[in-house]
Amino acid sequence: MENLKEKTVPNRIDTLLQYLPEIVLGLLIAGLIFIFDQTQLQEIWRFDRYLFSDQPLLALGHALVHLNAYHLALNITALLCLYLLFTSAFKSLWWLAALMASAAASAYGVFYYSPDTDWLVGLSGALHGLFVYAVLRSRSNLLWIVAVVIKLAIEQNADFFSANGIPQLTEHLINNTVIVDAHLWGAAGGLAFFFIARSISTLFVIIELNRE
Repeated sequence: MENLKEKTVPNRIDTLLQYLPEIVLGLLIAGLIFIFDQTQLQEIWRFDRYLFSDQPLLALGHALVHLNAYHLALNITALLCLYLLFTSAFKSLWWLAALMASAAASAYGVFYYSPDTDWLVGLSGALHGLFVYAVLRSRSNLLWIVAVVIKLAIEQNADFFSANGIPQLTEHLINNTVIVDAHLWGAAGGLAFFFIARSISTLFVIIELNRE
């Protein structure tokens, strides 16, 4: 009987570890919804150019707060779509590290290279980075990368499309300006993180081989 109990506990732990990335994904989504109801966090956690140097944690905090329910719903939907499309990239918690790195890259990119942007909220910049990471990590068709590059190029030339009468649907939904530079720097952060993570993994493999 004792042996049975001893075997059951490790089995439960193994099962928990097996589904840990999905559990973390669910907790993240639940956290985003909970934070959305905490209106006081909107001002405290958003990226603010004039506070950023003294509060670097805003590089992550800004990704957790959203303008409105449409903004939150769009980002949660995008996150779930990434999971469904590139499930193999979510088999470890590297995806969470990629999301955080992309959020930070997005904030720092805006801080240094988009001086006209005073404030920023939302997960979309980080999601662009996670998209790039997930495509490369899951070894999916590189046409996905081409698609995101085209999207970023279109966003960087949004003034041209607006001038020619092409409406910006996302801006209409969230009732605010989309900070497209955040998408650009987030994607760059995801790309950089993938190669850093792969280099670290390769280094560990080399160390293990040398030990043998």
